[in-house]
Amino acid sequence: MEANTMQEAAMLLVPENAAGGDVPKGYIMPVEDRPTAYAPVAPIPVIDIGLLSGERKADSGDEETAKLRSALESWGIFMVTNHGVEPRVIDAMCSASREFFQRPLEEKMKYSQAVDGDKYEDYHQGYGGKELKLEHKSTRDWVDRMFLQVEPQDHRQLHLWPESFRDVLHEYFVQQSSLVNKSLLPAMARLLGFDDDFFVEKLQGRALTFARLSHYPSCPRPDLVLGVKSHTDATVVTVLMVDNNVSGLQVLKDDVWYDVPSPPDPHALLIFVGDTTEMISSGNFKASVHRVVTNAQNERTSVAMFYVPSPEEIAPADDLVNGSSLHGASK
Repeated sequence: MEANTMQEAAMLLVPENAAGGDVPKGYIMPVEDRPTAYAPVAPIPVIDIGLLSGERKADSGDEETAKLRSALESWGIFMVTNHGVEPRVIDAMCSASREFFQRPLEEKMKYSQAVDGDKYEDYHQGYGGKELKLEHKSTRDWVDRMFLQVEPQDHRQLHLWPESFRDVLHEYFVQQSSLVNKSLLPAMARLLGFDDDFFVEKLQGRALTFARLSHYPSCPRPDLVLGVKSHTDATVVTVLMVDNNVSGLQVLKDDVWYDVPSPPDPHALLIFVGDTTEMISSGNFKASVHRVVTNAQNERTSVAMFYVPSPEEIAPADDLVNGSSLHGASK
């Protein structure tokens, strides 16, 4: 990579290089979008998803089912425990992510999504995230990231997967997919009065799954920047593994930004409802509007898995449009 390209990458991808405690102009958010000095803590439900899997069906008297319904219909975000992803796999994925982002820039750029210096692969896979393509007038996120397609598996661009975490990312994906397809999505479908495979079928055929590893360096002026701007996910669901030592995630509800608390279980996972689920459920389930704020003292690492449906599956369910479902669903 040429020197000028490397210098630009350093400016765009590694904001901790900002000298003297100054925040580069390209990262400063408009006043109306900057984080507030205080945010209340969101009462995000913690759900034992293991109690909703297997042969057990949703029941209106079940505490976990009630919490799941409340989360889906209001916050669009919740935590799950007893999810079947082994603690050792979560720990290994977290350690591998941290190790990668601690590497020198020259090492990380070997996995850059840039092709020939200024061209990009579809979906911008590899190290760097979308920041490299933004115009200079755009406000950038205070984050270092890696974005990879993990499914379909024959579409993986393994030359962009560091060997240090190829095996652990694959194992993490396999175990997490079992959680999504065998426990989470069936429980969600039952709440709408559908068969267990209703949402699972949306992730067949041309469906895609992506992993995004993110590193948020400490920031000298967290009041001026955002780690990731306000957004919803274009997914059925997103599953997030977070750094339990540093908070930073916020969720919007009723025009108020709330801090998402650290999970009580260090191996709990966060689930976000995506735009696709809100559309398919005719608005019964709400997509989560969320963002990431920065920290003046501490860095933070996360791993998100995005479950994106086949394009032909993105439409409201006929039974919900006609009002014929939900009739038999638990209330």
